[in-house]
Amino acid sequence: MKKYIILIIYHCVFLEIMKAQQLQGKAMAPLSGKRNIEKMTTVDSCNMRFSYALNAEDITNIDSYVDLQRLEIGRHFSKYYSFFIFNNDSLVWIWKNKKQAAQSIPSWLGPLGKGKYYWSEYKYSEFFKDYQNNTITEYARMPYGIMNNRLYSEKTPEQNWTIHNDTSTIIGHLCQKATCHFRGRNYTAWFALDIPICNGPWKFGGLPGIILKVYDDKQLYTFECVKIESGIFPIKKYNFTSYNPIEREKLLKLQRKLNEDYYRTIGARRRDGGKLPDPVPYEPIELE
Repeated sequence: MKKYIILIIYHCVFLEIMKAQQLQGKAMAPLSGKRNIEKMTTVDSCNMRFSYALNAEDITNIDSYVDLQRLEIGRHFSKYYSFFIFNNDSLVWIWKNKKQAAQSIPSWLGPLGKGKYYWSEYKYSEFFKDYQNNTITEYARMPYGIMNNRLYSEKTPEQNWTIHNDTSTIIGHLCQKATCHFRGRNYTAWFALDIPICNGPWKFGGLPGIILKVYDDKQLYTFECVKIESGIFPIKKYNFTSYNPIEREKLLKLQRKLNEDYYRTIGARRRDGGKLPDPVPYEPIELE
């Protein structure tokens, strides 16, 4: 039997206040302060890492980003994750351990961009590419009200790129244009000619240079590099043993339902017996 969650009326009022700020679904973010950053394991290291703005209204204003994401590229693995969420988890965990007598803990510390009160699979999933096994694994942290997090692995997807002669400069790097059709959407990418790394944000890769910008033809999803760092950086991984395996297609279906009709999907009801919010439109990045 589906567990019912009794909603306080405040949640519905809060939902209306934040409606204009959220570009996707209305699923509530998971509770902060539950991820132990001290138990992360170092699985690799990298000498370059790339930060990408997701759906920035103003690329110069971090508060206008839906998310700030980071790509770390090692010899054996690459990791793609939300820096906003990682930073918040870290700050809340440190705060909680310093103030153990506190009656409550803060939900947010540090910048989190637009729609910070809501869950999004693009902010709460981490992607690890395993070069030796040619696989990519998504560790999907689910929203409040879903008891179990999920994971799946698939063969690292390939994009059939067409390279064009067009060029553009992105954060000081001369880039060349490439286009492809991938999982239901048409994409344009710009890859750096002077950084011969075959990788990019999210699941993108396969070009003779690092992808510094990529977007679909409707510009629903835009990843643009805003920072490149050089040095020696550890690639760390949480203990994901509690995550439940799931097929990719089933996870996509669940994520779509959560974005479109969150409260009904988690089996919620209002304490006053009133109507739950209507479903909202949602455009997933993967259509197939």
